[in-house]
Amino acid sequence: MMTKAQLRARLKERRAAMDPQVLAQGSHAIVQAIVASEHYQNADALLLFAPLKGEVDLLPLVRQARKDRKRVAFPRCNPQAATMEFYLLEEGARLMRGAYGIPEPVREAPLCPLTERTLCLLPALTFDPCGRRLGYGKGYYDRFLATFPGVAAGAVLGSMMVKEVPTEPHDRPVSCIYTEKGLLPCKPLPASSIATLPVPAPEAEEPKATPLGRLEHTISQKCRALATSLGKRAEGLHRALYAFAIPLHTPPLLVLTVFLLLLLSRVLETRLVTRGNELLLVILLQLLIFAPAALVYLRLHGKGFASRLRLRLFRPERLWFLLCVLIMMITGGLLCGILTGGIESLRGNFTLYSTFVAKLQGNAGQVIFVILAYGLLPAVLEELVFRAVLCAEYERYGVPVALLVSALFFAMLHFSFPLFLSYFVLGLLLACTLYVTRSYLAAVLLHLLYNLFCLFGQPYLSAFYLNAGSNEIFLFCLVVLFLLFAAFAAGEARKIYHLYAKRNEDSSYTVPVAPKEFPKRLLGALSTPSLLPCLLLWIVLAILDLV
Repeated sequence: MMTKAQLRARLKERRAAMDPQVLAQGSHAIVQAIVASEHYQNADALLLFAPLKGEVDLLPLVRQARKDRKRVAFPRCNPQAATMEFYLLEEGARLMRGAYGIPEPVREAPLCPLTERTLCLLPALTFDPCGRRLGYGKGYYDRFLATFPGVAAGAVLGSMMVKEVPTEPHDRPVSCIYTEKGLLPCKPLPASSIATLPVPAPEAEEPKATPLGRLEHTISQKCRALATSLGKRAEGLHRALYAFAIPLHTPPLLVLTVFLLLLLSRVLETRLVTRGNELLLVILLQLLIFAPAALVYLRLHGKGFASRLRLRLFRPERLWFLLCVLIMMITGGLLCGILTGGIESLRGNFTLYSTFVAKLQGNAGQVIFVILAYGLLPAVLEELVFRAVLCAEYERYGVPVALLVSALFFAMLHFSFPLFLSYFVLGLLLACTLYVTRSYLAAVLLHLLYNLFCLFGQPYLSAFYLNAGSNEIFLFCLVVLFLLFAAFAAGEARKIYHLYAKRNEDSSYTVPVAPKEFPKRLLGALSTPSLLPCLLLWIVLAILDLV
């Protein structure tokens, strides 16, 4: 029998001599065979590969899988740690040149969750009838398949298959093979060829490892060893730990930067406000607090990240949903404020971040400046950071985690213990609006209207409260309005999502989270050292606000 190197060289020659038309026709037939198979029909996600020259082209499966509401992911290799993970290819996103020149998802792409229903399609130079695979010698797929819980299948032209592939103990076979003739179930492996040894290092020499690469490799090996020691029920533990331990959690750093700039603004506000340009100062300070931090953050993440921010218009038929949520924001904010600060919390001027106090005295020109400084500008800038950016970042842990974490940071932004609950509820409602309408501008509009209510609606609210003559009647009206419009909003959201499903619109950002996995994912999102200074700074400023 030939060695792997000899067989690899011969097959590369055979593939180079293949007629491109034969390859294209064969690829089309293989795609059709995959779509017609039971494995595809039962799959919740497809793990594909970007074809190299001469490989089967499965890229047409991307469009078909999205029509069938299945997630699509591509591998990203880490040469320093010699590991490979699959990341989702979102609608509108493109593959970028990565390790070894192979196209891969952008750095900001979310990690694809792996289940028993995930179908992984493997590239190869050849397969044999037992499912043994001959790749390119680096061992990435063998290491990946060691903990992969789903179905592994090969994709290759029948003319490239051989009777037997020379194997080593670490080689991982596939369970079936797709060729242009259809699905080929694999024969059982001889007992002597079943893997019993750990996966060795790749045959080819890898690039020199960096300190970060060595750290990632060490963590990966420790997680893998822990999963192995715990048995079959912990097969996914390595993947979960690795996914949450390795990424550098940068979103709290963005929030911390905003908090520090807000702290600096307090000093500037007390020194410059006496110069008679308070409104211009408020506008300028807000721009300096939010805009540079957000723009630098987006710049560091690249162009691909901006496509995930939902910077688009919302459909006019969403206006009824937005009105329902707006009434929920007004009544819910009032109820939370009364719960934490008493009925007296309804009185007083509108303030931003416990620093800037809105004053409505003056002519029409000054009122316009007040609306810009205390209404429009906070809505645009806060929604950009705390909804568009943070929700896009934390979606990798699941949408429920993104909702909670973004609302948490938004509530902390205002540096007030009594107002924390109010702003947390408002943050949740605004984040829900972002996801239901899939529009950042819808959240901006709601935020603006809520700010305008706080600026100009308080006198009418106080008049209603005085005419009611009873705290109980006033609270009863607020509760009834909140619950009534919550029911309206839920019904309208159901209709909107039904339309999304009917139109087969992309929903790959909705990483499924089982109830038992939710605490682990939430902890993974919050378990970062950069969150601690954010929390400490918020506590200090909130205490100062009470004093």
